[in-house]
Amino acid sequence: SFVIWFTGLSGSGKSTIANQLEKALFRNGIRTYSLDGDNVRSGLNKSLTFSLEDRKENNRRIAEVAKLFMDAGMVTITAFISPLREDREEAKKIIGRDNFV
Repeated sequence: SFVIWFTGLSGSGKSTIANQLEKALFRNGIRTYSLDGDNVRSGLNKSLTFSLEDRKENNRRIAEVAKLFMDAGMVTITAFISPLREDREEAKKIIGRDNFV
């Protein structure tokens, strides 16, 4: 198991690509779970705004949840706006560099 972290601007197609990848993996018998703005911001992170500080916290929480799914043996696919290298580096630390794509 590992985490695939898609990033890009709003409307760039990251969720579309993530969804297609998830379908292909599922067809091949690979257990997956996708995390994106729709399913994370509607619950776990609904109290967060789009300020720089809250975006950092949003990405940190996503990395922690992705790690839990990965630890459960799932290929976890994320699709989020995460333009800051330092945020992606923090996610790599949480998830583990060898498990972060």
